[in-house]
Amino acid sequence: MDVLRDPTHIGMFEPQDLDILQGVFVRLTSIQSPMFDEMRARALARSIITLYRHGVRDPEQLFDVLQVRAS
Repeated sequence: MDVLRDPTHIGMFEPQDLDILQGVFVRLTSIQSPMFDEMRARALARSIITLYRHGVRDPEQLFDVLQVRAS
């Protein structure tokens, strides 16, 4: 699903999208868990969603880009 081009789906994700987003979030927070308070976790989630909405759909690429930001 292309959330940027289909106005009927703006802001909505399919189950497979949520699986990817959740998987990346869990991986990133598990490597930095002691350092993640609620504010940092929310910021990370926003970053994952933003990149995903802008076309970064590969979980490994999302992880690699955000691993640097999470540390």
